[in-house]
Amino acid sequence: MKYNRRALFDQFVSFYHIIFDNYGGSKVAIRGKMGALVRKARREISPDWSVEERIQRLLQLVYRDWGFHCDPNNYFRSRNLYLPYILEYREGMPVSLGAIILYLAEALDLPIYPVNFPTQLILRVELDDKVIFVDPWNGSYISQEKLQQLYEGAFGFGAQIQPEELARADLQLLFSRFEQLAKNALIREEHNDMAFRYIESLVHRSDDPYNIRDRGLVLAQMGAYPTALKDLEYFVDKCPQDPTSTFIRTQLSELKNELEQAPHAIH
Repeated sequence: MKYNRRALFDQFVSFYHIIFDNYGGSKVAIRGKMGALVRKARREISPDWSVEERIQRLLQLVYRDWGFHCDPNNYFRSRNLYLPYILEYREGMPVSLGAIILYLAEALDLPIYPVNFPTQLILRVELDDKVIFVDPWNGSYISQEKLQQLYEGAFGFGAQIQPEELARADLQLLFSRFEQLAKNALIREEHNDMAFRYIESLVHRSDDPYNIRDRGLVLAQMGAYPTALKDLEYFVDKCPQDPTSTFIRTQLSELKNELEQAPHAIH
């Protein structure tokens, strides 16, 4: 089965569609801007070049010529997940810039694939005689030695990367990581209406306890304490060993106090 390199980009499109009301016009604008980038890339990249040369030129175009970048001071801002913002200001985070690279790779038939690396999205270039890894933060090549250092930084000295952690990403796992990242960004910035709409769309697809938990946290921020209480109790019941359950139990106690003081809270 052909690997769908556009799948991550499509997740960004779906996310924006769900949380914003003006999606119709934005969809046309997104399609137009991505189409323009594909046409520019085709003009700049000769089909007579080697695959590696074509990929190097694509990365130069995206990061040097077109100015796509990550701002370390605004790394986790939710706007870095909004395609219209990313395409207008050429600013994002590794997963969003990686999604754009993958979209272009699909259009140009270049062997670039996502990797579900534990610390962030990494791109994998599959050539006939070697595999190269690319950091979508800035489009530079990243060695396996550097990846090992990042891995040890996340999991402790001596932790070893397993081969499957550098393989092509399982798309369902990739989608799950994107969904959690998007939820976290919206909740952290208290974009409660948008977070609620997005999480509701996920709950309708599956009764994953983590989506129920996050919906409960958003409802609590919105003052809908009785409904929030039900969601958070559901999560603690289903996932008692999860590290966040301890924090949730504290939240439950606080919510019950809020209900006692405000019995007419929003349902």
